[in-house]
Amino acid sequence: MRALALLALLSAILPVSAGAQTLVDESACRASAPDQHRRQTVLVVDGGIVVPDGPEGPSEANRPWRHFVSLFVDAENPVIQQLVGPAERLTIAIANADGSGLTTLFGGCVPLVDPQQAARLDGETSGVATFFGTDWRSQQGKLAESFARSARLSLVEGVGRAKVGAPSRQPFASGGLVRSLAKFRGFTLEAGLPRLVIVTNVGLYEFPSGTVEAARRQARADAEASGLDLARAEVNFFSVGPDATDATAAYLSAFFLAAKGKLETTGGLGGTPSSNKLPIVVDVYQGSVAYPDGEYPVRMRLARDRNGSVIHSWLEVQSDRARFVPFAGLLNCTGPNDCDYVGDRVFAQIWSDKPDPDPECEAWMPFAGLRELSFRINGDGLSGKITDSGCYVAGKEDGLEFEMKRVPNGIF
Repeated sequence: MRALALLALLSAILPVSAGAQTLVDESACRASAPDQHRRQTVLVVDGGIVVPDGPEGPSEANRPWRHFVSLFVDAENPVIQQLVGPAERLTIAIANADGSGLTTLFGGCVPLVDPQQAARLDGETSGVATFFGTDWRSQQGKLAESFARSARLSLVEGVGRAKVGAPSRQPFASGGLVRSLAKFRGFTLEAGLPRLVIVTNVGLYEFPSGTVEAARRQARADAEASGLDLARAEVNFFSVGPDATDATAAYLSAFFLAAKGKLETTGGLGGTPSSNKLPIVVDVYQGSVAYPDGEYPVRMRLARDRNGSVIHSWLEVQSDRARFVPFAGLLNCTGPNDCDYVGDRVFAQIWSDKPDPDPECEAWMPFAGLRELSFRINGDGLSGKITDSGCYVAGKEDGLEFEMKRVPNGIF
């Protein structure tokens, strides 16, 4: 009776999709401007840390992860400003502990309003509307309250549909979390650049116990064998259990990188993503890069925030296989399409098994491990070079040069 009553309550608040019973709230998606949807977040709770709720009510053991997830949906809590952006599409799911895939609990756009838009709406609001509670802030408050209530209820209802419970200890790459993530194909890039937030317990899994170098090398092999493809997502990894050791943190960084994800945060449930920079411009370029034995196709996803910081950006070359590098830095612009890029002098060294001031330039590394990426945007064209003061590619001692053009409506 309790379960039936809960489902009835949920159905009264929001539509429930057929079969999957996934709650969706599209109100803020419809109300927001299309150009606000430049990032999406998929928040995945490892089913291995979830305990089945009893007939008397939600299990106390689920309180830590439920509290953490609820921070992402409470638009009236100032903390949310550190977590998501205005009208950002949010999907909440449980990674089935048996590796069978994700059980989606909730989806929708977070009812937050950009400060500039809020100022404009305030200027258009009359005193009469404020007096009678029909102003936009009053309506936004009701929307935020409904959104948070519905999302939190879905965290209770969804546990009964997911495969949960701590399994026997397994290697991370072959455990239920990774196997379930590998079956996920829910990053629709039209909904925004992907960000993955994982809530798990590193104590559930086995990790290499040797050196950082050995852990990173093993991680690359494990990621390739897993079939996991994160669609060049930003990854934020939170654990309810013990802190990750240096070797475990190195393993996770290399593992997600080889799976086309950039690990930005590794922490406990008391933390937040290391940054909440939102892309306001996203462009895709395609062209070629010159190697000693010829030219190869190259493409770039270039995203920037309102301060000119380069975020969520990747460069990929297709040679004997696809080789890819995330990159960050700054764009110094004198116009919308007249910019010079200043890099962080890491670039392809992110792949190194031995992070060190002296570069490790190996043939297996993308772009030979070179650290210095530079380019200039001029109109729809982009030209640049990849170099390094400590090593070089034989036959291209002056660096690897590339030329690209902006691709209209490109998805990368």
